[in-house]
Amino acid sequence: MVDMDLITFAIAVALLELVVGISLLLAPVRSMDRVCELLDDTALLRVIMFGFLTVSITAVVRDGAFEGGVRELLTWIAIFSSVKALLYIWFPQFMVSLRSRFLDRDRRWCTRGLGLIMMVCFVFFSWTVRELLRV
Repeated sequence: MVDMDLITFAIAVALLELVVGISLLLAPVRSMDRVCELLDDTALLRVIMFGFLTVSITAVVRDGAFEGGVRELLTWIAIFSSVKALLYIWFPQFMVSLRSRFLDRDRRWCTRGLGLIMMVCFVFFSWTVRELLRV
């Protein structure tokens, strides 16, 4: 059985990690400016988070599994993503204030480190897609 909703979730997260990760690695100050602009635009932030909420809830409801392995790990990640998206939708100012503590456009090494972590996450989610398609 191919778990298309878990695969869709993994692909969506992998693409986000790839695009933002490369941007943070190559142009940390400009990228952080764009991230801060996004965090300041509450309406756009809610729309984006609603999209992630939709994809993650669909993945959990249709293909979620608690039987171990890659499917269970992706299911838990989708559940946590749903909770995070809901918090951003319901309490955007609170979540942005929490996030702002870690985001600083003047610390390029920290921003590049975050980009590197995101690239590792991209590799992980790409691997999970490969594993789910192999089954």
